[in-house]
Amino acid sequence: MLPDSERKLLRILINYPSPVHKSRMPDFKRLEMMTGRKRPDLIRGLQYLEDQGFIVWPEKSTTEGIQIIQTEVLEKSASRKNNIDYWTKY
Repeated sequence: MLPDSERKLLRILINYPSPVHKSRMPDFKRLEMMTGRKRPDLIRGLQYLEDQGFIVWPEKSTTEGIQIIQTEVLEKSASRKNNIDYWTKY
């Protein structure tokens, strides 16, 4: 399971290309604005996604060549089995 920040980054990369955006990936400036992360942190996140096999990122100086490999592995956070515990144990 991906850490939250990397899962959010991957979700943005998956959902961003559209006819409005001319089917291209967001640039670093746009990713900074959408995620609230700085460029070095984004580069680490993209590298992590590539190492885990979610994306292919051939040109590290730009985001244009990023290709999504895996999307079906994204899972929701583990849900709590019983919400009553919060009200009775705390």
